[in-house]
Amino acid sequence: MDGRARIRGMRILLSCGVVGLLVVSVVAQEAVDTAMVARIRAEAFDRGRVLDTFNHLANVIGPRLTNSPAHKRAVAWTQETLRGWGLANVHAEPFEFGRGWTLERFSVEMIEPRYMPLTGYPKGWSASTSGTVTATPVWLPDPSPADVQTRAGALAGAIVMTRPIQEYFIRADRPPASGDLRTGRPPAKPAMPPADLLAALEREQVGVTLEPSIGEHGTIFVTGRDPGAKAIPAVVLASEHYNLVARLLQQGIAVKLAVNVQGRYDESDRNTYNVMAEIPGTDPVVGSEVVMAGAHLDSWHSATGATDNADGVATVMEAARILQALGVRPKRTIRIALWAGEEQGLLGSRAWVGQHLEGDANAAARDGLSVYFNFDNGYPPVTGFYMEGNEPAQRIVAAWLRPLADLGATLTPSGGIGATDHLSFKALGLPGFQAVQSYAGYDVRTHHTNADFVERIEPEALKQSAAVTATVLYHAAMRDQKMPR
Repeated sequence: MDGRARIRGMRILLSCGVVGLLVVSVVAQEAVDTAMVARIRAEAFDRGRVLDTFNHLANVIGPRLTNSPAHKRAVAWTQETLRGWGLANVHAEPFEFGRGWTLERFSVEMIEPRYMPLTGYPKGWSASTSGTVTATPVWLPDPSPADVQTRAGALAGAIVMTRPIQEYFIRADRPPASGDLRTGRPPAKPAMPPADLLAALEREQVGVTLEPSIGEHGTIFVTGRDPGAKAIPAVVLASEHYNLVARLLQQGIAVKLAVNVQGRYDESDRNTYNVMAEIPGTDPVVGSEVVMAGAHLDSWHSATGATDNADGVATVMEAARILQALGVRPKRTIRIALWAGEEQGLLGSRAWVGQHLEGDANAAARDGLSVYFNFDNGYPPVTGFYMEGNEPAQRIVAAWLRPLADLGATLTPSGGIGATDHLSFKALGLPGFQAVQSYAGYDVRTHHTNADFVERIEPEALKQSAAVTATVLYHAAMRDQKMPR
């Protein structure tokens, strides 16, 4: 039975009172408060707000490219919401990032040898075209800076196709969780064009570059970076459409395209922001120690960032809301973090860890960080946590998950996973664990693509993820000892 099938039985089990018969049970010598688990589940499923949060982030605010106006709206809205729920110490912490960018208008069309609207998306921080660029594209299937140099003076304002016919496609998702430390690595992707080639194209003042996606069936994988003042417009086309144009040119058939990219840079504030909030610890001895959960608020711009990572943000916020609504007075401080700049290289979590946990001056804070849980790769339900080779912590988390087995949360693989914010904590030797979630269709269809919309998420699974998250945060905050390193 898969995770979603298990979720369908949640409400029946709750109504029958199967959970929460004992106030405290001991599983593998780890105290588990099953009565509190029952209360958490009831709050998550019967009075939950996670769908409202998820909808606002993904549908109302929409794509949240780091430091864009939309991302700043998300930073403001999440703080307002967390304060409204009664959380303490809600604030945004700045770190230097660079200019923001918003796409304002875009079109790409084939107008000869026949009319056909093409499917594509500009890269993040793409420069704008000078109006609509209408021209026969110049195809450089495997260009080098020397190739560009041989065409010096002939590429100014041109539409340049910079790749061969696309034959590589992402056709497999990463494998499900196991005990293998290699688990969770995404499929290999082709290298980005070298910097010297991009510099050569910039020197020629190319009108716009086109490249194919590594997806198929109209799925467009599109990211980007800020190339600075000499930026040239850059567009990723659906692979089928790029290949169509390339094959026509290969056959000597006259082709004409029309491309218009209009974006706007924002340099009003070159800082971007992490959002933090807490439920303060109450124990006079360990109240200053911290258990954390985090997810990244930023997303890419070609969809609404539903699975990457509005679902994770909604999960973490809802877990905090649940515990606050239940009047939990944790021994340790429970802190949540909504990171910025994850998509550009874990920038937000790295900046925060560097400021608050690294170095001799932060030794006490580092020692007081009990555990960090991250919610990013994949999408709900949460079926466990990758335990990064930490066997003592693995046994503890397994005990906490035992009352949630009927919701499908049973996995504590000893292996690890990469490319997300728990690595910033792991780099300091701190316990940092990423949730185990579903990858069905994630790498192939939604991760960094134009298909990452709310339809990818099952509502009951999102409620389940919040219940699981609140459960592990509660138990980490209430146990006698910090989590083992």
